[in-house]
Order: sequence, then structure tokens, then C-alpha cells
Amino acid sequence: MEKVKQQQRQKQHRPEPRSYTPSFSLVFRILALIRVVGALTAPIQDCDEVYNYWEPLHFLQFKHGKQTWEYASQYALRSYGFLEIYVWMARALHFILGFAGKVQVFYGVRILLAMVTAACEAGFVRAIAVHVDRRIANYTMMGLFGMAGMYHAAVALLPTSFAMCCGMVGGAAAMVPAWQGNMWRRTVVATGMFAVMAVVGWPYAAVMAVPYMVEEVVERGRVKRTLAAIVTGIAVMAVAGGMLAMVDSQYYGRFVVASWNQVKYNVVSGHSDLYGTEPWHFYIKNGLVNGNLVMALALLSLPMWTVYYLVLRGTAVGTGPTVERLFTSHRLLLYRIMPFFMVLVVFSLQRHKEERFLSIAYPHMCFNAAVCLSLLHPLRAWLQARTGRAWSARSDSLNLSVLAVAGAIGLLRMGALHQYYGGYSSVFLALPGHSASNGLLPLGPTIKTLWGSRTVRAEPGRQQTVCMGKEWYRFPSSYWLPEGFRLEFVASQFSGHLPGSFDENATGAERGDFNDMNRWEPRHVVDEAVCDYAVDTEFGAAAYAENEVPFARRSGWQKRMCEPVLDPQRTRLWERVLYVPGGGQRWGEVCIFERDQSSGDPGVV
Repeated sequence: MEKVKQQQRQKQHRPEPRSYTPSFSLVFRILALIRVVGALTAPIQDCDEVYNYWEPLHFLQFKHGKQTWEYASQYALRSYGFLEIYVWMARALHFILGFAGKVQVFYGVRILLAMVTAACEAGFVRAIAVHVDRRIANYTMMGLFGMAGMYHAAVALLPTSFAMCCGMVGGAAAMVPAWQGNMWRRTVVATGMFAVMAVVGWPYAAVMAVPYMVEEVVERGRVKRTLAAIVTGIAVMAVAGGMLAMVDSQYYGRFVVASWNQVKYNVVSGHSDLYGTEPWHFYIKNGLVNGNLVMALALLSLPMWTVYYLVLRGTAVGTGPTVERLFTSHRLLLYRIMPFFMVLVVFSLQRHKEERFLSIAYPHMCFNAAVCLSLLHPLRAWLQARTGRAWSARSDSLNLSVLAVAGAIGLLRMGALHQYYGGYSSVFLALPGHSASNGLLPLGPTIKTLWGSRTVRAEPGRQQTVCMGKEWYRFPSSYWLPEGFRLEFVASQFSGHLPGSFDENATGAERGDFNDMNRWEPRHVVDEAVCDYAVDTEFGAAAYAENEVPFARRSGWQKRMCEPVLDPQRTRLWERVLYVPGGGQRWGEVCIFERDQSSGDPGVV
């Protein structure tokens, strides 16, 4: 009997086998696969991405595009310096590949963003494996792979996505414990990346760095480390901010610090409330849609940490180095899970909320979920010692099953985004001129020119106008318009401030057709008579206002191509959120209309 009890004790205290974690290269390849899929299939989620980033980028490359009031010189809330990063990315791709069409540029930039994000994710996962725990790293990788939020955030041309990548690099460096003494690997790299995240990317993302700075100050060696962090932060902010200010001042024609103008408008004046307010639980609901079980587990990570701390305090015996290491490791884990909660709490307290704001914390959401699942292992061992029942195999299988289910739900969400809303961009391929190419785009030198390829030249001819009304916010950007085509808006029920058009020679001029109060500007719409093509939707027997009657019901127009899109008003919630083949979804269609030259004046049929 004594021998049996001894064997049971040995089994209880036998160390678990070390988890296998893939190399950086393998993690990168695994995550790059799903990121490239996202680059090719994820529709743009937010019209702000189109009109504040893709359109200005198109303007910098092709000298025309739609302009929001934020780029008006008298307001100067957006940074041209930020966009120049992507201009040079596109030029580098063009030099290697030689783009012949603007849609190729669009996808080329997105694929490059996908690869950069995958590299940042791989570094983040490897840092977790080396400095925190291999099991947590594996769980984090699984969460990142199947998370629908990362599917579209990873390829978005947004400061929040840029900040997300910087946050992963800085977070990877911050995984190194502050007391280990390697100042370069932690303090300098982490502080530098968090500074770039705030200055070049998105200033409000700086809240993620607060737990890191607390650890720098509180843990051992704090004076030297704090000084190094301050010097690094000031130096990086001065260099990065100075470079942006020089570029922006060149475009705006006066000295401009765009990030400060943005903070002043959104925080000091409070005018951001003009663009909509949401309840306090908006980000929790949004996180559940984009992260499903991962979001739920991330929210439970802090309570789980607290439970484990209470168990550890109640069961630890003595004050030796082993016990001290346990408490130190657990305390450091608190610093690692707090960035997600900092973002969630601070942003939830703001009245103006948007889905993309939470994306900076998506990687840390996956990390927190992994921590929650991983803490089940020591708690299970404690429970096993008290009850004598074997929980190990069950818990491991349960954790993997939970992540597998989360990934499956995430894939259904990804499928929903593509199947339900992909038609809003693909329908633009029906415009004439996409398939006809007479050379390479004029984006700079390219290797192909060495082999006889020529650069496309603008051909004289009448400019073609594509009009959008009530669906103006669905426009996928001018990269989906062939050369010689321009977008214009026609009047609809929307009463806010529509974008205008860039003036190639006057980026620094103050213009009277822009305002910062979201007021209607009649000069930003045209009469339907000037439209050569129109893009519009129709959803069954829905009732429409007089100025929003579908073009399909107007005389003088003929359909060129249609794509099915989801009718969200007549589709049940769960079928809107997830792709269910053969479900009860209700559909409409988005169509390209071409003016019928044989008809008379346009009107309603």
C-alpha cells in the first residue's frame, strides 16, 4: 500500500512535458497563409479607411482622388508623411513586379501589409514562447490564426493597424522581464516601438504602453531603466515626429503636427461625438463578434489570474527562492495581460467609438485568452492534489477543443464578410477599361522596362464619371476605377459632410467647401445628368425616399453587371454574423448601371 501511495505522489509531482513551439519561420508561414487569404478576400470594413487613406494614397500616386475635410489645410488632421510610407512600399513592389492595372496595386499593397503583419505576429509568438510560456505561445498562435478581427485588421490601410504591428513588436520586447538586465532587448526596443506606434501610427494607442512603463519603474534596476526609457522615448518621438512634420508641412504649406491637431480636435474640442456615439459595452459586443470565444476568455484572464494568485498564496510554503520565483513570475504575468484591459477600459469610457479602434489590442486579446487557458493547468494540478482525480488529459483536450471551436467560428465570420459584402468591390470590375492595358502604370522605374515594357500614357478623351448615392460609403476606392474614370456623388438622404475632390496643385490651400462640423456641403454632389455610370443597390420591395429610388427603377439606365449582397434588414442576426451556406439569408444586389444613350432625360419609371 505504501508503494502505491508513493507512485501516486510521484505521478502528481511529475513535471509535464515541455510544449513544442514552432520556429519563427514556421509561425510566419502559418500566419502568412491566412493573412494573404485576408488580403485577397476581406472587404474593406470602414469607409474611413477608403476616404482617409486609400483615396489620398491614390491621389499621391495618380494625382486625383476624393478628399475628406481632415486633409483640408485649415484643419490638417491627417498626415501625408504616414501615407508616404505606403507610397514607397508601392513603388518598391512596382519596381519588382511592374503593375499594369490599379487593382494590382491595391492587392499588392494589401499582400505586403499581410506579410508584414505575419512577421510581427511571429515575433510576438516567439517572444511569448521564450520569455513567458510555450503553451501560452501555442495558444496565442491558434487564436491569431482563427480570429476574424485579425482577418481584416491585418490588411487594413489604417493607423490603427500600423499601431497594432508596432504594439506587437514593442510587446514582444516587453515580454523580457525588466530585472533580467538586458536593457537593449527590452527597454530601448520596446520604448522605441511604442513611441513610433503613438507618433507615426495612432496617438491613443499609447495607453497600451502604460503597464510596460509601470514595470520599468517598479521592478529592480528602475532608475537606470527609467532614464533609458525616457531618453529613448524622447529621441524616437523627436526623430519620427520631426520627419512627419517636415513632410506634412511641405504638403500643407505651413508648419503642421497632424497628430497634435487630431488629438486637439477629438479630445480637447470633443467634436468627435459628431460622428456617432455608442454605449459603454460597444467594444465588448464588437470583440465577441470579431473574437467570439477568444474575447470571452480574454475577459476572464484577469479573474483567472486573481484566482491563481489566491491559490498560490494559500499553498506556497516557506520563503525560499523557488517560492519567490513563483510569485515574481505571476506578478510579471499581470503586467503582460494589462495592455488589453487598458485599451478596453479607456476606450469604453469615450463616447465616440468605432470598431477599428479595438484592433490595436487584437494580438493581446489572443495572448490574454491563452493565459486564461494556460492558468487552468496549475489550478488543475492543485485540484488534482486535493481530489485525487486525474484532470490533466481532460484539460489539455478541452483547451485545444475550445480554440478549435473558436477558430471554426472565426472562419465562418470570415466567410460571411467575403460572401455578404465582397460584391461591393467586385462589381466595379465591370467598368470598361479594366482588362485593356496599354503598358505599365506610371509609378516609377521597374525591372520590366529593361525588357522592353513601356509605361502607360494617358490617352486624350472625355473623362467618364461614376456616380454613387445612398451607398457612397461602400466605395472600395479609386483603385477599382480604370484610368480616365472619376467618382462623384449624387444627392441622397445622407445629410452629413461628403468628401470632395483633391486639387493636384493646391494641397496647402484653404478651401471653403470643407467644414469640421459634419455639415452638408452641396458643392460635393453633382446632378445625375453628368453621370456616365452609376453604382446602386436594390433590396426587394423595400421603400425608398424620392432621391434614393434605385437606378434600376429610373429611366435612361441599363444594367451592366450585378453582384449579390446581403440584405441586413431582413436577415436574422446570427445569419448576418456567420456564413451559413443555404441558410435563411435575404439578398439584394449591387449593380453597375450604364447610361442608355438612346433614351431621353433620366427619370423614375
